[in-house]
Amino acid sequence: MVNYHIRKRKRTRYTFRLVGFAIALLCGSQVAMFFMGYGRNHKIGTFFAALFLLYGGYLFINSFKPRFYDTDYEFKENDFIVKMHRGEKTFAYSDITDLNMIIPQNENIYSIVQIVVGREQFLLPFTLKKAVADQIYGLLCQKTGRVPVAANNDTNQNSEATANAEEVTDEEKEGDN
Repeated sequence: MVNYHIRKRKRTRYTFRLVGFAIALLCGSQVAMFFMGYGRNHKIGTFFAALFLLYGGYLFINSFKPRFYDTDYEFKENDFIVKMHRGEKTFAYSDITDLNMIIPQNENIYSIVQIVVGREQFLLPFTLKKAVADQIYGLLCQKTGRVPVAANNDTNQNSEATANAEEVTDEEKEGDN
């Protein structure tokens, strides 16, 4: 069994709540004043204030979602468990519809494992933990029966594809003469 814990900061949640509430309060006062009869000539500004009011509400409400809280992943023999803020969910490895490992050009800094189960997507970030990322990704590939994709940089693949394309065009030019 492999466990992985993703820690989220309280300050991030509180910042989103504070900023969302402040935006909603400020823009809500503009909209309220417009409907009370003040600033009838500021229709466009009030329209934008109403849009920002909705955005502030969106920030405030979404700060309560489980992705803003700590998450624990337990990878067991037959299934894996995702423990979130308000409960836990159990998924079988056969339920995984897509599995990817995102590796930047400097692969020692961070890696991300993306697990898609139905309509839910789980991102497991690994900062300075390349060995742990490889271990979990290898375990998931083994349990799902997938072949792990080699960790090549996109720029190297693109440059090789471009070089191959240039070689083909040179050969075609020689054949045309």
